[in-house]
Amino acid sequence: MKKIFSRFIERPLKPGVLAGGRFQLISLLGRGSYGLTYKAKDLSTGRDVVVKQLRNRKRHKPDEIRFFWQEARFLKQFHHPSIPQFIAAFQQKGIPFFVMDFVDAPNFEELIFHQHHVYNEKDSFRILLNVIHVVQYFHRLGIVHRDLRIPNILWDGSSVYVIDFGLARRLGSKSSSRRRKTEHPLFRELSVKSDFFALGHFVLFLLYSTFEPSSKREKSWEEELTLSLPARRVIRRLLQIDRPYQTTDELLTDVQLVIDAPEAGCL
Repeated sequence: MKKIFSRFIERPLKPGVLAGGRFQLISLLGRGSYGLTYKAKDLSTGRDVVVKQLRNRKRHKPDEIRFFWQEARFLKQFHHPSIPQFIAAFQQKGIPFFVMDFVDAPNFEELIFHQHHVYNEKDSFRILLNVIHVVQYFHRLGIVHRDLRIPNILWDGSSVYVIDFGLARRLGSKSSSRRRKTEHPLFRELSVKSDFFALGHFVLFLLYSTFEPSSKREKSWEEELTLSLPARRVIRRLLQIDRPYQTTDELLTDVQLVIDAPEAGCL
């Protein structure tokens, strides 16, 4: 009952509302860790943007406000073509907002389930390579994403984008995020291993786009997927079944080996 009431008082702003004096809301994009996200029009430039609003509660926990503004500061710090650029931050009626670029690209859930794209081993690892280059950028800044799920990785056919840094943290800081009971602890660990573990699940998601089950018996990914030995080794290390990766440099080298390896029977 409490959750239902909370969602009621946190109703999203209506389309047409003007935020920050120049950002006209178009539609609700989603509900994130700390706020609501809208697609909007920047009336000063005519460009589509994303407006993020902290949840409208009577009382905010200190961490909610702190991490909301921290995401804005991270975006302001980032200067990478595959990460949305920070545009503005403001408060309206006491509620914090910040604005970033709108990325007009689908995520891989949409690509696979709605547009019926499939990705073989080479395709999957080429895409993974692109994602790792973005991860390498913010890892070198001492920041770990901690939420590299399918909805947060976009692809326009030539470029990859990483979005939603709401759960991102500085390496060495103290974590205060609560983990869902059904969630593996590595997803929220405050270390680079968290992002590597998520990337292991990401590449498996791509690889399963070509999978057609031959039996009803549930099997492991190693039994179900036909993979090259180098690809299998990379995934096992990402999932930390074998010795985990410590750096993106090490991971990039191994992923490139998978991409460069000759096709089976093409020696």
